[in-house]
Amino acid sequence: MDFASLVADIRGLYAAAASTTAHTVDRLLTLRSWLTGAWIVEYEQRGEDRAAYGERLVDRLAEALTLAGVEGAGRSNLRNFRQLALVWPDLDAQRALLTIAPAIHQTASGELTLAIRQTASGESVPALGLSLDFPGLRLRIASAERLPWQDAAWTERLFRTVSFSHLLELSRVGIPMKRAFYELHVVKEGWAVRELRRQVNSMLYERVGLSKDKGAVMTLSRDGALSESPATILRDPYVLEFLGLPEPPAFTEAELEAALLDHLQEFLRELGRDFCFVDRQVRITVGGEHHHLDLLFFHRGLRCLVAIDLKIGRFDHADAGQMHFYLNYIAENLSRPDENAPVGLLLCADKDEDKVHYATAGLPHAVFVSRYLTALPSEAQLARWLHDERDRLGRGRLPDT
Repeated sequence: MDFASLVADIRGLYAAAASTTAHTVDRLLTLRSWLTGAWIVEYEQRGEDRAAYGERLVDRLAEALTLAGVEGAGRSNLRNFRQLALVWPDLDAQRALLTIAPAIHQTASGELTLAIRQTASGESVPALGLSLDFPGLRLRIASAERLPWQDAAWTERLFRTVSFSHLLELSRVGIPMKRAFYELHVVKEGWAVRELRRQVNSMLYERVGLSKDKGAVMTLSRDGALSESPATILRDPYVLEFLGLPEPPAFTEAELEAALLDHLQEFLRELGRDFCFVDRQVRITVGGEHHHLDLLFFHRGLRCLVAIDLKIGRFDHADAGQMHFYLNYIAENLSRPDENAPVGLLLCADKDEDKVHYATAGLPHAVFVSRYLTALPSEAQLARWLHDERDRLGRGRLPDT
């Protein structure tokens, strides 16, 4: 491969993508981007005249493609395309192209030929042959930091399921285990790009607690599944910046509850997949007195009711007793025989981990305490929180929440 061939191949592929029907355009554009990146990687390692272009290959290639009339092949895009190929080097581009691109044909000898619509009558004529042999990328597959289940079939499914913008966001997650976590969530929960970006920025991986739950990490590593237990599903903290509320205690618990219900869709996304809203202000009457639980949900994966009580201030040990009172009532009067024991979640503005430990340890029902934040925290704030979590682990006791 020489530089002129590299430019010609990319130019031809862009032309084919432009002539494709809208039904397959998104997937073909994603493949176009990956192929462009793969050719760049291959040229960097095996190009016949690569020494003449040196480290400024992407800049020179962008200039050449622009002069050739190719739109959308600027420097930043080409770098993004290269990143896609480096992160997912095992994509079977030939199989994918033959599946979705009507402008791609396979000859009797097995060569892929690119046909570009050129004539006034709409006739397609062969233009050039596509080189889809990437020995440089094959070498990267063996050394890439991938989990056992992240094979070629998973890569194909990922590229078939999500958009180029999703893949670009995922490629920027540098830690392989962390990226695998977000890949699974995007496929499983169908996040929009904006939601994916929000969850990465709010450090969902760390908040879910996989980094401190060895069993969950092993399940993710071995099976490509997200371990489902209250300890891994319930997060800390919950980021509720979509409510538009000031810092507590500038609002009441009733106002917080109303805001959550007004933004129920966003709240359900923050809670996580499989949460179903059941009721608000659930009345619990015992001994002639009425008590009210703020929110009641059902979790399909856990197969249990999840009781949520909102607290404007810091967690107090009495809050755990009140929640356990609610859970006893729910277990006897609201849970169905085929359901698991209910779980309680206290959402507080702040908490002391030692007080939480002594207030909830040994309770028959699972009671968790999480903080909520009304603004997306800065990276420094989250870094301090993670540092505190590591300190607690270093003292030899896993947090109960």
